[in-house]
Amino acid sequence: MPQDKYYDVVVIGSGPAGIGAAIAAARGGAKTLIVEKEAFLGGMMTAGLVTGFHGMRSHQGFQEKGEGSYIPVAKNTPVLTKGIAMELVNRLIDVNGAYAEKDDPPMRTEFDPQIMIPLLFKMMKENGVSVLLDSFVFGVEVEGDKIEYVKVANKSGETHIHAKEFVDCSADGDVAAWAGAPFVQGGEDGRCMPVTIYAVIGNVDLDRFFQYFMENPDDMHIGTPEGWYKLYKEGAPLNLIGLRKLIRKAAENGDYPNLLNQTTSIPYPIMDIQTSILPKNTVKIQADMAYGIDLTDAQSLTQAEMEIRSVQIPGIYKFLKKYAPGFENSILLETAPLIGTRESRRIVGQYTLTGEDVMANKEFDNSIGRCGRAMNVHSSGGGSQDKPRGGQQWIEQPKPTGFGIPYPILVPQKINNLLVGGRCVSVDRNALGSLRGEPTCMITGEAAGEAAAMCAASGVAPKDLDVKELQKKLIAHNVIL
Repeated sequence: MPQDKYYDVVVIGSGPAGIGAAIAAARGGAKTLIVEKEAFLGGMMTAGLVTGFHGMRSHQGFQEKGEGSYIPVAKNTPVLTKGIAMELVNRLIDVNGAYAEKDDPPMRTEFDPQIMIPLLFKMMKENGVSVLLDSFVFGVEVEGDKIEYVKVANKSGETHIHAKEFVDCSADGDVAAWAGAPFVQGGEDGRCMPVTIYAVIGNVDLDRFFQYFMENPDDMHIGTPEGWYKLYKEGAPLNLIGLRKLIRKAAENGDYPNLLNQTTSIPYPIMDIQTSILPKNTVKIQADMAYGIDLTDAQSLTQAEMEIRSVQIPGIYKFLKKYAPGFENSILLETAPLIGTRESRRIVGQYTLTGEDVMANKEFDNSIGRCGRAMNVHSSGGGSQDKPRGGQQWIEQPKPTGFGIPYPILVPQKINNLLVGGRCVSVDRNALGSLRGEPTCMITGEAAGEAAAMCAASGVAPKDLDVKELQKKLIAHNVIL
């Protein structure tokens, strides 16, 4: 027989949004549980090796080869993200786990995931959050317009976890969808942005790699070889985006793998070679690897996992060893256990934030945070050779002040004891390109968790919550509205 457990607030998923939600709910006085399917907390930040906390400031000039191009050190715009996100960055700095200065992080703060993992456990313990790992939420029980419990499977069998309020930070909006809340997915054709799996490569001769860029500056798409080389010598993290010419040459010779579900004859994937704060001569590779994957379909996800791990990563590694100077003697060290995702379900909330709102630097009376990240929407079909960066959209807001994030995008329709945080909030596809950064996901999670605690204590439905009172609490916790 299933066990039954009871809490005030249950948070599903422990990525950036889930971490923010659980801590905020517990600090708000709620008996809080966070449920995670992996063996440790952090989601993409840890298991996905997405170790760039990207979105602490607004983007300005990323594609213009100026200061804004060098996002691991860029401070040419105001800090827009504080709250639990800033607290986490500062605590990482305290234990030499991040490349940043306290209270003054760059646009993208690089961190060590192996330092992040124990810190997240520590923060859960400090705030009295109960943690349930290796546990998969597989269904919900709904009565009327409320979730009674979520169904969880783990080594103990099946458990029914009841709560007054639930916060869906699953990234894919699983709980919201299963509960019957409306949602949308992908672009007009239903296809979502590409997925990838980070690969870590050691024994790379970066000086030799830089020499290639010095001789072929047009093959570096962001920043300049001289600018990045200066940072390299100073020990700063690198984001070397480019290699279009080498990829094209290799593809024409049959030496670059055809990307899963690509719609172009010769791919033009985003290729980003990062050093983060890895050991010397070690890099990690982010490259578009599979298109048209439905992350809410088990067979589609399985196909992507198998294809990327058996074909894409080995093929890209062989390409680098053969074509990229400095990689000849490199060693493939590890791959991320968690597939890197950008898009799946987005709930239809009480309000839908649009790309037009983003580009208007729109302000909202019910704002629960701010975001200034560019709208970054990757090609859904393989990248076009005749478009810059393969057709990837990168659209910066006209003002570095960012835009307000309205509370109603966290509140699904139809279900009255559920909030969401992270990339499944109510946004259109262009706005998602902005809000899906880790710090902004944590901001939406923090607000959802704080709101859930308030609703659990008062019995008020999230859609009827006094947002002014929520804002007072967020401001008290150092959130910028």
